[in-house]
Formats: sequence, C-alpha cells, structure tokens
Amino acid sequence: MGKIDSLLERIQGQRVYIDTNIFIYFLARHEFYFDASARILLACDKRDAIGMTGNVTLAEILVKPYREGDGDAVATIKQFFARENFIKLLPHSLETFALAAELRASRGGKLIDALHYATAIRAGCRLFLSNDHGFTSSEQLEALKLSDFLE
Repeated sequence: MGKIDSLLERIQGQRVYIDTNIFIYFLARHEFYFDASARILLACDKRDAIGMTGNVTLAEILVKPYREGDGDAVATIKQFFARENFIKLLPHSLETFALAAELRASRGGKLIDALHYATAIRAGCRLFLSNDHGFTSSEQLEALKLSDFLE
C-alpha cells in the first residue's frame, strides 16, 4: 500500500476540510500533485470521505482566470464547485471570522489561513488537508500535509 493509499484510508468516512491548494493542483493538472489530488477528490465524489471547503476557496481559485480574462475557466471552476453531493462549500459567518481572529492572535499566520482553519473547526471537521507548511495540528483539528503522503 502506497503513502497516498494511507491518506485515503485516513480520510475515509471523515469530514475533511480541503484547502485551496489541493483544488488548484487538480484544476491546473499540476505535474507532481495532480494524481494525488484527483484521488482525494474522487474519494469525496464517491462519498468515501466528506469533503468540505470554505466559500473563500472559490474566490481564491477564481483570481487567476479573472486576471487573465479567461471566462471559460471561470465558468468551468464555478460548475466544478456547483456539483451536488461533491464538495460542500461552507459559508463564513461572523462567528467564523471571530474565531479566525482568535486563532490568528494565538497562533499567528495569515488571516486567510486562520479563516480556513476556523471554518473547518466550525463545520465539525477533524481533519484538515493542505500542502501548506503553515498549518499545524491542534486539539480541535489534525492538519495533514499532502506532500507527506507522496512517494
């Protein structure tokens, strides 16, 4: 069993918050991370894992296509996230922003990262999947780094 298989086993049946970079790897067909990100998203599509992310993920991903005037990419990305029973897009409430501020005050880092982390906690996720070195585990949320599960 490969390392990515152990990650898929780890997220099976779990509510897992998926950070923006995992989606970017998939949508951009990243040379090194595409296969792993595709397997993770397929697991969510098959409902082997309950994939979630914040609405802010969509905003982060759309920046480049909007900047480049690529209307087709914008439409494709919006359709990708609009699929039913795939990835649940989570709103960012005032309580979520307040928790993000609290987390940033105590843990440091960027507001966007704290917002992702807070959104995951408020959604009841126990796992946070990213490839960002800035995320660390806490009592509330276990941070999993994609590169740790690649050969």
